[in-house]
Amino acid sequence: MNNMKHPAKYSDCLLPIFEEMLKDSKLVLDPFAGTGKLKLIRPDAILLEIEPEWAEMNGAIVGDVTDMPKDWTDKFDAICTSPCYGNRLADNFVDKSPNKIYERNTYRCCLGRPLHPNNSGRLQWGEKYREFHVKAYKECKRVLKHDGLFILNMSDHIRNGKIQYVTDWHIKCLTGLNFELIKHVKVQTPRYKKGSNNSLRVKYESIVLFKNIKNG
Repeated sequence: MNNMKHPAKYSDCLLPIFEEMLKDSKLVLDPFAGTGKLKLIRPDAILLEIEPEWAEMNGAIVGDVTDMPKDWTDKFDAICTSPCYGNRLADNFVDKSPNKIYERNTYRCCLGRPLHPNNSGRLQWGEKYREFHVKAYKECKRVLKHDGLFILNMSDHIRNGKIQYVTDWHIKCLTGLNFELIKHVKVQTPRYKKGSNNSLRVKYESIVLFKNIKNG
């Protein structure tokens, strides 16, 4: 296992909530696995991660959430995942100054190279971000069993002093794909304290529980 950093691991206080929601689910998938922290509560979970270096950290399958294996159709009892938030972690800035003046906690900087072209960590909140996640959620629906659970960890963020209501969009997108909203839990979590909006952080993350209702 390598020790490469990742800028957006699950907050520890979220894990007991995931564990409770997943207690009756047998086969669990995290298709945006990152470093695979879900393994702390579900060692048997199947992980999918697009960047090989992060996939290596917990034995994830290297793959793309928008094009998962065809034989995964109706395979999983639950999905528990945290897509990228569309915030400044998606910045592509690289500090090339000799003294590394700017400390950047971004996907690009932590990985140490450009991200895969279809990594959502490259996408700021906007049209391309939304188009990507529609594709991803259609694939999640395909691989999830009827009545399977979908657990979303998401957070709003602040841009130019204004809250970007990213969570509401994800909920609307998923319900539009015939996922039934079961529960929305807001959890106060430690927030990253650096950057241009460091005094204006949204104080909580959302855990949103859905049930997959198959079309027809």
